[in-house]
Order: sequence, then C-alpha cells, then structure tokens
Amino acid sequence: MNKKMVLDRIPCQFCEGPFWGNGKMGAVLYVQNGKLCISVDHVGLWELRETLPDMPKADFQEILAHKKEFIAGDPRYVERTDIFGDNIGRTRLPSLAVELSLPGEIASFLAETDMLEAGTGLRLEMKDGKVFEGEIWLDSCVNVLGIALYGEGAGELEVKALGWDLDSPRLKPLKDWHYEPCIQTEENGLVTVRQHFGGSRSAVLSAGRRETKYSMEAQHSMEAQRSREAEGLFLAVSIETGDQAEEADMAAAGTKLVQDYLDNRDSYLEAHRLDWKTFWDGFAVEVPNERLQEAFEQEMYKLYCNEREDSSPVTLQGVWNPNNRMPAWFGDLHNDLNVQSCYWPAYKTGNVKLVRPYIDYYSKAAPRFMERAYKLFGIKDAIHIPTMMAPDGTGAASEWCYWNSLLGPELFVAVDFTWFYEYSREEDTLRDKIYPFIEKVLHLYQGIAIEKEDGCLHIPFTTSPEVDRDGHMLLADDATFTLSCLHYLCRKMNGYAQKLQLDGASWLAWSDRLVPVKTNEKGLPVYAGVDVFASHRHFCHLYPIYPLCEEAHNELAQRSLDTAINQGFLEFAAFSCPYLGIMAARCGRGNMSRTMLELYCMVFRSRNSFTVNGDPYQNGILRISDTNAGESSDAFTLESGFFIPTALCEMFVHRAKDTIWVQMGMPDEWKTCSCRELAVEGGHRVTSEREDYSIRRILLKAGCEETLTLRWKDDIPVKRVMRNGTEMEGCKQKSLTLEVLPGEEFVIEFE
Repeated sequence: MNKKMVLDRIPCQFCEGPFWGNGKMGAVLYVQNGKLCISVDHVGLWELRETLPDMPKADFQEILAHKKEFIAGDPRYVERTDIFGDNIGRTRLPSLAVELSLPGEIASFLAETDMLEAGTGLRLEMKDGKVFEGEIWLDSCVNVLGIALYGEGAGELEVKALGWDLDSPRLKPLKDWHYEPCIQTEENGLVTVRQHFGGSRSAVLSAGRRETKYSMEAQHSMEAQRSREAEGLFLAVSIETGDQAEEADMAAAGTKLVQDYLDNRDSYLEAHRLDWKTFWDGFAVEVPNERLQEAFEQEMYKLYCNEREDSSPVTLQGVWNPNNRMPAWFGDLHNDLNVQSCYWPAYKTGNVKLVRPYIDYYSKAAPRFMERAYKLFGIKDAIHIPTMMAPDGTGAASEWCYWNSLLGPELFVAVDFTWFYEYSREEDTLRDKIYPFIEKVLHLYQGIAIEKEDGCLHIPFTTSPEVDRDGHMLLADDATFTLSCLHYLCRKMNGYAQKLQLDGASWLAWSDRLVPVKTNEKGLPVYAGVDVFASHRHFCHLYPIYPLCEEAHNELAQRSLDTAINQGFLEFAAFSCPYLGIMAARCGRGNMSRTMLELYCMVFRSRNSFTVNGDPYQNGILRISDTNAGESSDAFTLESGFFIPTALCEMFVHRAKDTIWVQMGMPDEWKTCSCRELAVEGGHRVTSEREDYSIRRILLKAGCEETLTLRWKDDIPVKRVMRNGTEMEGCKQKSLTLEVLPGEEFVIEFE
C-alpha cells in the first residue's frame, strides 16, 4: 500500500505546505522571506476572555415579540457588535513557530509525505546549486516535532524559536489585548520560549538541536541509492500550554523531553510508526479513481492527525492554525455540520474511540449550557449551545451575538451523541453522559413549544442553516431540520430508556404531540409550506436522509434530492458538493455521488488539500463573489474534506433503520473495488468486494444483538451464506434477514 502526498511547488503560504499532527500538537511547513517557517500549534492555545457583559440583550420571549428587529441586529434585542472586527475575545489563537534561515534562494522544492508512517521526505535545491535533504515528522505518541536536515552547511544554519509578532497587522487583536512579547532563554543549546496569553495562561515551546553526520542511505531519504555522509542538523521541538503558575515546570519537562528525543530518536520513531500502522490497519477503501482514492487517504491522514482518544474536539482549523494571522472564523467549534462532519469518517471506519473527547468536553460543559438556557430562555435543567463555541462551552467571539443566540446548535450536538452510542454501544457512556445530555436538550424544546389551533406543538423561530432570504437568514417556525431532529431524538431516547431500565413513554408521548414534518410532491421542505427556493448550501432540510439516516432508497429521498439539484449550484459552499455526494450514495445514484466528490476535490481544496471557501482558484462553478466569503486566500477549514471518506464509505455500505445496504452507491464504471472493516450503526463491521461490475462477497461481523436485513445492488442472488464457518440453509434469495449476536461472522458469496 503506497500512500504518498507529494507537494512539489515552493509553499509560499500556509495552505500550500506539508503538515503533521498528533491530536494535541500540529505543524505546517511553508517558506517565508527566504526561511523555512514551521508553525507549531497546540490545542490549548485559546483566548477565553470576553469584554462584554454575560447577559443577553433580550430573552427569547422578547425576541419572539420583536423578530424583525432581532434579525436586523437591533441593539435592544441582540448584542450589536462586529464580531469579526471588534476583537471581543474568545478565539483560537495563532500557533508559535520555528524558523530556519537558508543560505540563498530556493530554486526547487519537493516534500513527499508518507502517510502510512506520517513522515515527510524533504528536498530543497538552492539557486547556487546547494542541496538540502531531510525528514520531518511529528511524533504520534509524544509532543515532539522532529526535523532532520542535511547538506553542505546544514549544521551551521541559524534556527529561531518564535512567539507572536505583536507588530503584525494580522495579529492586531493580540496587541489590543495587551499581550506581552515572548520570553526567550537558552541554556546548553536548548531554547525555551514562553508566550503568555489569555490573562493567566502560558505556552512553552522547547527546542534543541544537534549537529551530526547523516548517512543518506540509513535515513531512507529520497535518494537512498546514493550512499554518502552529509553534514546535518537535527531539531526536536515541543510545545505545551498551561497556567503561568506551572510555567517553570512545563519548561523543565519540555527541555527534558527534547533532550531525551535527541538522545533516543530511533526508539521514539519506532513507536510513532507502529501507532500509525495500527491506525491504518483497522480499515481500508480501494476505488478505481485516483483522485478520490488519494483524497480518501489524505483525509484519513488528517483525521488521525487531529483526533485522538485523549485529545480535544476538532475545531475549524484543527491543529493547524497559522503563526502569522488570527485563525479564520475564530478557529472555533462551529456547532453545525462543521463539527459533525469531522467525526463521520471516524465512525464509518470503525474509529469511534477517537470521538470520545467530543462527548467528554461537551458533557463537561453542560453546566455552562444550562446557564445559557436559563439566561436566554428562562428554562431550568435545559441545554442551549452557541453556534460558535470555545471548548469550555462559552460562545466564541461574543457570548450573545446574533449567531450565538439562535436555536439549533444543541440539536446538531445531540444527534452526535446518539451516533456515539449507536456505533460504540457503551452503556456506561449512554447512562452517564449521553442520556442526561439529550434529556436536557429536549427539555429546552419542550419548554418553548407552542400549541397552535391544529392541536399540535410547534417550535418557534427556528433555523435551517444557511438559507437566506432578503439578505438575512430565514427564521420561521417548524424547520424540517428542527422537527426531524426532535422526532428522531425522542425515538432514540425511548429506546435508550429501555436499555437503562427507565420509563421512556413520555418521550414518545411528546413526539406524538409535536407537529410532524409535512412532505409534499417536492419531497422534504425547508419549512412547512416553504420548499427549497434557491441554490442551497447546507441542505439541513435533508437531515432525515443524512445524518439521521432514516430515509434511503425510497421515493421521498429521491424527490428531495431532485428538488435540491434543480436549484443549481451557484451559491454552494465548500461542503455542498460532497454533502450532496453522500445524499446521492444513499439514493443509489453512484454516478452523481462520484461527480459531486470530484467537483469538491477540483474546486474547493488548496494545494495541500485544506478546504477553501468560495471559488478562489476561479474554477467557474459558483457565482462570482468575494474570495473565500470575505476571507483572504490563506483562510481554510477542515470539515468539508472529511465528507470525502464519509461519502466513499456510504457508497460501500450504509444503514437506514433495520436495513444495511451494501454497494448501493457504486458508480457504473467502477468495475472493481473493495472495502474492509467499515462500520454501520450497531457497531457492525462490513467488508465487501466487487468484481466485473458486480458484488462478489460480503463479510459481516456483528457488533450487537438484533435483527438485520441486508440488501445489495441489482438484487443479485446469493450463492452461499456461512455463519461462523457453517453454511446456512435456505439463504439463496435476493436479500437476507439475519438474527445476529455480538461477535458472529457471516460470509455471503454471490453467483
């Protein structure tokens, strides 16, 4: 298996260079002012203060009485601040950095990242003929970035560890907040940079160097066949964050770790490579489309760079915030599809454990969410979540700005919580975190529901991100997104109550009173009586299809998809195309799914595969507007890229209610393809093979006890079914219904 990412142009900005991560620490290499600049990021770099009062301008009832004024930003009813310009606070912070001065100008650049081992071979040719080669990796098990560079004069290169440039216009908020310059010390060749932030917090960057001789053959360089020794430099860089009171201890620990890494690099590298091998060995997808195969591998590499069981939730830019600018859109936790989609491929590839920090952090932040619900809605024992959030549950930018005063984000999160149980089947997590959290989310909506003349309960002033009308987001009662989520959550909570030996009847009783989603000849509307009327971006009205995963391969799903397609593409955002690709796979439209994914790859990715908004490279498929939705061309996010592996997994296998559909999203021209150990709800793992345009074999490993129906494309008859090695009788039909127990294995072979 050869998983390589090759970047062969000089990376003049952040969105063009090779990158590495281990869930807590991240790094990106680019070239600036004749120097190799390597950002060194840490998930703890946050400014968590806000300068405004922690009270909403109006409670929800006042907002309902003045809807137009609220939407228009009237300061009597909503905090009227330019959240993108006023530097209010609560934002992800830039990374720190390490710079290597080069003796001249770079003529050519080649970085080849082996994603299996998460290491990059580097080759720089200078205009004076000098050549520098090396390797860079970020250790998977400890917070150390390793940089090996060798060539004539490499050992004499000047290395600087940097804090923030407070005089840079792009870092003006830091100066406005009276941040101090970094404090740099050096002892016995080990450099320590202390950068204070956030009032009482500190980031400590530790760096050590060693001049040495490198055998190019021993280092597995890109020209290993030319065995010779070269002058070299090896750097080890670490970063941690904590309270300033712990600064001395962090500095001592960082220095000790760096020194040990310099002394014992090979043993550390062995553990690093084994950890990445274990990750890749757990799943596989092989498709006959080079662009999509590469994208799958790149995004799964990014996923493991960002997601670890003991790390933090994934933010907009993850562990890759630049050192020379404030993170785009505050680098926050955007509680909509932006957060959700970061975890879909973890679930689908059987890596549910990587989602644990998301569940843990949001559960821990529940007291803050409950405080918000009481202040804004006057409801106790309920949860409301801001659209833009810091990891402690406070609102990013401003606590009570327009975006953070809307309904809806808590539904995205509650659905995420159900996913964790559906894939992990951890009953202790269900009891201690998932059930109590969702219960409080539903309490919020039970508290604001209004009974109307039809005798049904309705939910006022809901959103369907991001549908705009008359220059503002459309807000109205009973968004399909809201209602479908609430009905789904009530059904789930009834089942969970039974698991926990609780009485769940009240959840179904309330769901029976709640107005149903009213579909029509166009499928699922945005709101009751309001069909999709313009080119959409988020497709949240299609939530019942995905990620609620209740509608698939039926007339309602097909009509809904057609209606969305017929509105055109001109206003799409980065994840619109791959999200439609997921919907298409679940409707059996493999050709459309492939096309949507390829459009995303061609239009919405920077040179190093980060997600860009708008159409900055002028591909011509969107309406012309400000590049990157008003952001500069080095703005990027991660979430849309994670749609790629998700959609490919959905092509191979997906579940709707009690039915597992296998290879229903295959494009017509894919003659041969396969998947290994993909997961569906219930924790079931599926391996399947396709040859000569037809399904040939399915291996099902059961994750829980239940009754399942398996369906596959073209209703090809079954040749043989083996259950735990023994052939089953009477299974030669065009679908299978199986009673499965945890750990059982079924092999299904086709004619």
